[in-house]
Amino acid sequence: MIFTKKIETDKYIILFNGITGVEILTGINKNPDPFVLDSPSMIDVGVMGHCYNNCEICYQGNLNIPNMKLEDFKSIIDQCKGHLNQVALGGKGDPNKHENFKEILEYCRENNVAPNYTTSGIYLTDEEVEVSKICGAVAVSAYDKDFTYSALDKFINSGMKTNIHFVLTSESFPLAIKILKGEDIWDRKVDLDKLNAVVFLLFKPQGNGKDKKYLCLRKDQIKEFSELILSPKSKFKIGCDSCLINKISQVRQLSEQEKTCVDTCEASRMSCYISPDMKFLPCSFGNKDIYGTQITKNDTIQKIWDHGVPFKMFRNILHKNPMSCPYEL
Repeated sequence: MIFTKKIETDKYIILFNGITGVEILTGINKNPDPFVLDSPSMIDVGVMGHCYNNCEICYQGNLNIPNMKLEDFKSIIDQCKGHLNQVALGGKGDPNKHENFKEILEYCRENNVAPNYTTSGIYLTDEEVEVSKICGAVAVSAYDKDFTYSALDKFINSGMKTNIHFVLTSESFPLAIKILKGEDIWDRKVDLDKLNAVVFLLFKPQGNGKDKKYLCLRKDQIKEFSELILSPKSKFKIGCDSCLINKISQVRQLSEQEKTCVDTCEASRMSCYISPDMKFLPCSFGNKDIYGTQITKNDTIQKIWDHGVPFKMFRNILHKNPMSCPYEL
């Protein structure tokens, strides 16, 4: 296998393929696989500060601030490119609608960093699809709207690695089970032979969904889902975010195969989040005004990663219980 990037310290080595997304992390010099990296290898960058869609369970809530400046985004890449493999573009809104979308993607690739992003697909243009071809992968949120299927069709027909992001709630649970059983819940509106994956995202009651705790999965639902995911019948790949893996690991032991390719919470350990106004925090689900530290010339990304109180708090909790969510304490 060919790798496009190699990150090596005296304790571990990371090999990464910026085209396929394959990443291998292993301890060296008789050291175990690291619990915490010296620097983040993946950053969730909130390039978008506002959105007009107002989705009912958007975890960003009523955030309404300017989008991230291009020079700020470039400063993130400049500070981190030596150890950074991927950026996930996000925030509140569709990253493909950022005023500097093309420049953001190109600057990533110029610095050997793979960009990825998720979009609702609303008003997705052919030009945006063409620009997106340098991404490692794209994902379309599962809204079951005409624009959802139009965006999926455009991405898939362009030859891009295309995923569906499916928020798993107590209400969407029956559809998720049908997906795992190999049923076409989209009634041939999606080319399932060419779809790369469906990635299940755990619903968290915050932002616009803070008063919708009834949408949280019950333990019996998590148990049923966790068993079916061991041998899904779908034509495409199945993935889960780390929050969902946390819940699965609480109801059954992860298989040996799962242990080699998934992890529980990686926030503050391998990944982190930077908000549109350049506040640095362990995870995008934290309140940036409580857990965020402003990035400045003196308080660099590396300095905050090493010494920031929210990061130390996060790691201490995960050391004690890797299957927990520090924000839920």
